[in-house]
Amino acid sequence: MTRAVIFGGTTEGRKLCELCGANNITIIYCVTTDDGARCVEALPNVSVNIGQLNDDEMTALLKQHKPALAIDATHPYAEEASRNIRAACERASIRLIRVTRESAIKQNCEFYGGIDELLSWLEQKPGNIFVTTGSSSSRALTKLPEWQSRVWLRLLPNINSLRVCLDLGYRPERLICMHGPFSEELNRAMFRNADAKILVTKDSGVAGGYTEKVRAAKNLGMAVAVLSKPEESDGVSLDEAGKMVLKAGT
Repeated sequence: MTRAVIFGGTTEGRKLCELCGANNITIIYCVTTDDGARCVEALPNVSVNIGQLNDDEMTALLKQHKPALAIDATHPYAEEASRNIRAACERASIRLIRVTRESAIKQNCEFYGGIDELLSWLEQKPGNIFVTTGSSSSRALTKLPEWQSRVWLRLLPNINSLRVCLDLGYRPERLICMHGPFSEELNRAMFRNADAKILVTKDSGVAGGYTEKVRAAKNLGMAVAVLSKPEESDGVSLDEAGKMVLKAGT
């Protein structure tokens, strides 16, 4: 019997899968990419569903398996996914738990609530820009003057995301397709290679390697701009979510 459905593709999702595998709790782990599935596919009692689901498809999955609970452990910035998960759980009458990620220390950075505000700031700052927000900001960044000669973009090794960026006109040598989180040393090497003067990132928290990125940038004297994560009114920590999964497995 499926005890939980976990929507993940994150560090938190992987850790919950490892917890369930170690405690013989049967779950379904939903991720959008093969890369997200690869780190859990060998775990016992974990069935992986790969592919992007809309709320109707999520509802059908939940109604079919009737888990004791569903867990939204998607990325803090994946707002649409979280909305779809919540709607599906309401339709299927399944208890939903949202795993929230603790914000990192601000560390003397510039914080912006939206991309337009950030772009206005970037227009006033000279030098190369190293962007670690992935493909989600790729189109907006093309509004910057001389963006093709200024912007380096690091994104997940996903062929669809890469194709989008290439179609927008990004230079291949300025696209870095790698899966993080990255060490401070590796971040520093990448920033130095790009001759970057500005880091643009998300508040991905400790789990997302935020601290290592900012430390590396500050060490090189770079300015750091952060797209603030959406405010979440409810949710639990990873530890609390783990306890709830263990309880559901009994």
